[in-house]
Amino acid sequence: MKRLVTGVAALLLLASGGIAAAQEIRIATEGAYPPFNFTQPDGKVAGLEVDLANALCERMKRPCTVVAQEWDGIIPGLLAKKYDAIMATMNITPERAKAIGFSTPYMVVPAYFVAPVKSAIDGSPASLRGKTIGAQVSTTHSRYVEKHLGSEATLKTYDTASNLLADLKAGRIDAAITTGATASDWVKGDGGTSVKLVGQPVIDAEVFGPGIGVGLRKEDESLKQSFDEAIRAVVQDGTLARIAARYVDFSITP
Repeated sequence: MKRLVTGVAALLLLASGGIAAAQEIRIATEGAYPPFNFTQPDGKVAGLEVDLANALCERMKRPCTVVAQEWDGIIPGLLAKKYDAIMATMNITPERAKAIGFSTPYMVVPAYFVAPVKSAIDGSPASLRGKTIGAQVSTTHSRYVEKHLGSEATLKTYDTASNLLADLKAGRIDAAITTGATASDWVKGDGGTSVKLVGQPVIDAEVFGPGIGVGLRKEDESLKQSFDEAIRAVVQDGTLARIAARYVDFSITP
């Protein structure tokens, strides 16, 4: 009888371990940063990072749910355990790394300046001096403007990329800085009749870090390891490249 009880206990322990291994991962994205993440008319989030999140979860053999979270509350929400991970085009930076952990980078996306079609701005610091430049709040893009232009330009921040674009088109700002893919999406969206890409890709390793990673709580080392392994797998077997090709016309491979 004692042996039977022990055997049952072992089976229960294995079963509970199996349940733990298959525990759902909740992943937050902004849902307002196309083509990486956006909200569809039915309220569901979609985009490159949503497709990638599902591919990563498939590799990890874990059920996942992707939820929308406004950008300015996305790190506090992770720390408050509202969800387990962030996939929201978040660059890995020393400042953010003080608060949260990161997976290995899953993509690298250069930034670009965008200006009205008739603007003389060419993306150079000289052409941006004295201008009002828009960027999404609490992003590496806003920090780039602060670092390289400081008091020589006026920085105006926005809660969403769509509101940033609306003010650029309305002439309330002189230029905007955003990811190259989003900038390209804006230009394609209106056929290049109102806004244009200006200058070269904006690169600064000190500001933008090594790339974009999955944001995680520092104590979740096991989950980080799982994401790292899954990211390596989707890069090596070409899954990441195939997903990216649906949304952007350039390589995002880190």
